[in-house]
Amino acid sequence: MNSAGFINGINNNKMQARLSAQQLSQYAQGAKIYGTHNATNFPVIDVFECAAGHIGFHTPPVQLLKNKWKHLIASHGPQAKFLEICHSGGADHLKNALLTSPESVRQQIIALAIAPSVIIPRRLCFRSFNYISRRDFVTHLDFDGKRRYGNELHVLEPHPDANKFWDHEFLSPTFESRIQGHIKEYLKNYGGKR
Repeated sequence: MNSAGFINGINNNKMQARLSAQQLSQYAQGAKIYGTHNATNFPVIDVFECAAGHIGFHTPPVQLLKNKWKHLIASHGPQAKFLEICHSGGADHLKNALLTSPESVRQQIIALAIAPSVIIPRRLCFRSFNYISRRDFVTHLDFDGKRRYGNELHVLEPHPDANKFWDHEFLSPTFESRIQGHIKEYLKNYGGKR
């Protein structure tokens, strides 16, 4: 497998982020997932950091993503594709990392945004996919993104076992088949190439 990465959303401690990455590894037939921990500070501070990222501030997780990509490109070459999966506030960091990266790097990234705080537009990377549950509101707060890229947002019907009030968790069963499908497609199309 080339490489897949994950950056968690706000209010996730290191253990929660690790559990999400481990689940992704299971979906990827045991492949290594390169996690970028979007460290939680305190919910109010996390929301502030997310808002700062939303208006373009270069937060520490942005540089962590860019450093990871630099390492992966050095290891796998300039033609490799990397699946970068983000959740919630991690989408702000992913979008800003893409915005501040050269086009050559951006064309190596396939973005999979789950319940994202911002829509990752296709124009920023090789490919992008954005999913939200009908019972979630977070992505709808990206007013400008919804206006410009709303047609790139896929609204899913909540799974019967999902949270009945706010279906936003990364490991929600609503997103499971979509995540598995994108990982399977990635493995099929890019997994055997080094």
